[in-house]
This record gives sequence, structure tokens and C-alpha cells, in this order.
Amino acid sequence: MRQKMLSAGFALALVGGLAVGCGDGGGSGGDANEISIVMSNHPWQKAIEPLIGEFEKSSGVKVNVQTFAEQQARDKISLTLQSRSSSMDVFMTLPSREGLQFAKAGYYAPLDDYMSKSGSYDAADFPAAVKTGMTIQDKTIAAPVNVEGVVLFYNKDLFAQYGVTPPKTLDELPTVAAEIKRKSAGKVTPIALRGQSAALPFTFGPFLHSQGLEWTKPDGTPNFDTPAAADVINRYATLARDFGPPGVANNTFTQSSALFAAGNAAMELESSNEIGSVNDPKTSKVSGKIGVLDFPAGSAGSKSTVLNWGIAMSSYSKHKDAAWKFIEWATGKATQLKLTEGGIAPPRTSVAQDKSYTDTLTTDTLKEWAAALANVQTSGSTEVGPVGVAAPEMRKVVGEAVGKVILGQSDADTAAKEIQTGLTPLLAKNAG
Repeated sequence: MRQKMLSAGFALALVGGLAVGCGDGGGSGGDANEISIVMSNHPWQKAIEPLIGEFEKSSGVKVNVQTFAEQQARDKISLTLQSRSSSMDVFMTLPSREGLQFAKAGYYAPLDDYMSKSGSYDAADFPAAVKTGMTIQDKTIAAPVNVEGVVLFYNKDLFAQYGVTPPKTLDELPTVAAEIKRKSAGKVTPIALRGQSAALPFTFGPFLHSQGLEWTKPDGTPNFDTPAAADVINRYATLARDFGPPGVANNTFTQSSALFAAGNAAMELESSNEIGSVNDPKTSKVSGKIGVLDFPAGSAGSKSTVLNWGIAMSSYSKHKDAAWKFIEWATGKATQLKLTEGGIAPPRTSVAQDKSYTDTLTTDTLKEWAAALANVQTSGSTEVGPVGVAAPEMRKVVGEAVGKVILGQSDADTAAKEIQTGLTPLLAKNAG
């Protein structure tokens, strides 16, 4: 029987108990054909779980699933790995966040040998950007389960009503936002975007990369001591402060998509993954009225952020062969094609081009969404934030500094200096 534990209290109690009871690297050995998986509450998780019974029947491997809210899943996974417990065989991971930290700690069982020995897996089917996002120190640490990136959603009806042309560049973006604000007399929010510190780097990063900048210099030190970095901060903060919704400094994708789906925002700068939320005819007032554009181009072109969740094998698993069978099935071509029916954007090239999938992209919105997503995979950056063992802390440094400019508590030059100073000791940990 699969377990799905969603209670916050129960989840945290379970995590706490694991930390105390499994410090010796123990855990139930169990049957060699039985594995345990820890997953984050996520669209991919919702789509894959109903299919697991098919895998169990065909493989003879029993799968025990535990699902938690994202932060609780992260706590559960981290403590299980820290205690070297064999009670978890496979887990969802976000390499752009914890990848380097987990790799340095030896938590991932590399998948390269498994992939190369599989006659049907075809790891070359994943685009370069996707493979890069799953590779650390020349080792494949996870198999990709989805692909998403920052795109620009816009309300076609509102743009037609106000006679405004959708922006294609970063220079045009604030101009268009100002025009919407003026023509709607302030009744419509020109653009919904992230302002919450921990979430902001995902949508801020494309501004940086599209202007030809990286988070760090070649020597691994911060790259915010340049006028160009301050310019990027000013662009983002001005857009959020002058044309974003009230309370934007506290917003993440949840608030942005709710505002856009309600028809109260003309544009939304957000993950392509949000297409299911904003285009659902059951819950969205703008379903069928949405345009989807590439991230607006800067001086270096359109360089969105590529984000891939993956599933990894614990290095402490005692059932690695069975764990690989699940990973091979879950990220194989046949399963990923089935997952497209649940709205999961396929990270495999062959699946993205499969006629049975492309034939489902019947509306202009879905065709534009697929095209933008394809461009994300081709030209996007896998660096959601500064890369390192202290990734969560570094994203917070960036988010808080930019947030102060959004709130009018600081200016872009001061924020750039704050980021430079705050990132320096955190990036230095990478050499440890």
C-alpha cells in the first residue's frame, strides 16, 4: 500500500523521529523488490502517482510513496540523507537548489552507468540544457522529470482593448506596462511578478542573463560590482514597484497566477509550468484568451531560466537495481508521453516532437506555450541563482536586496553592493 502523508504535524514528527532513530545509517532493509520514494507535492507527482500501479505490475517492484509539501519534503529528504538511512531509495530533487550541496556530501548515487547500460533509455534524448541541469562534477545525479522556464503570459483581450502591442524586449516591457496603467486608469495591474525574497531569483535571473551577465565571475566570486548589475536590479525593481500589484514584495507564483487568472493583470512573468493554473477553464476567467511569449530579449537576447526537477537515487539505498528500474520507467519515453496528458511538459526531445503529443496542442495558447518552452530549453540558463553549497542562503541575499529597492528602502547601487558583500563569504564555501 502506498502512503501519502500530507499532515504537516505528522510529517515533521516523522522527520524528527528519523533523525533520532537512524543515525547509525540503519533503516529497514526490506525486500529487494520493494522501494520507498519521497516526493514533493508537485504537478509531476500528481501525474505520476496514478501510473505507478502499472509499473508495479510490469516490474514486480512494490513502490511505497510518501508525499509532502515542498519544504516538508525537503526536510524529510535532507534528514534521511544526513542520517545515512537506507529507508529511502528514490527522492525528488531540485539540483539547481541543493545539487552541489548534496553531491559534495555524497548523497546522490550517480546514474551514468545505469543509463549507459540500458538498451532503451536513450539519455541523449534530453536537450543539452536539461542534461547540464542534472550533471554535477561530470556525474549525472538525477533523471529529469519535467522542464519549465520563465515566459511572459499576457491577456489578449486587454491588449486588444487598449490597443497595445505585446513587448518583445526588456526595453519595451516597462513602456508597455506604463501604457496599460495609463489607458486602464490604474484599474488593471500591468504585470504580476515575484517579489518574495526566496522566490524572486527565479524570475530575476533572466533579466541578468538576457543582459549578458552571470551570477558569478570566472573565478567564482560575485558579479554584482558592476554598473550593469545595478541596471538589472533597477529594471526588475522598477517594474515590480511601479507596475506590479499591491503587496508585490510578498508575492510568489501563487499570488501572481491567481491575479492573472482572475483577469486583473494584463501580463504575468512566471514559470511556463503555470499554464495549467491560468488556462484551466474551470478556474480561470482568461482561459482561451492568453498569449504566451518568450522572455523579453535584452542586449544578449532572450535567456530565460531553465528549471528541471529530477528524481535521484540515494547513495544509501540497499535496493539500487529496483530503484533504477523505477527511475528508468518514470523518465523513459513511454511514461513521459503519458504524462503529457496530465500537462507535464516533456524534457525529452522525442516526446516533445511526438505527433500524439503535438496533436494535443490545438489552441493558439498551447502552441505559443510549446514554442516558448522549446526556446527555453535551447537558449536558457540552468543557473536559477548563484550556484553553491549555500544556494538557499544566496538566493535569500539576492531576493532581500532587490526587495528593498522594490519597497523604496534602498537604491539599485546600494542593493548591488549588498549582494556583492553578502554573496562573497557564501560563495567561498564552495572551495571548502
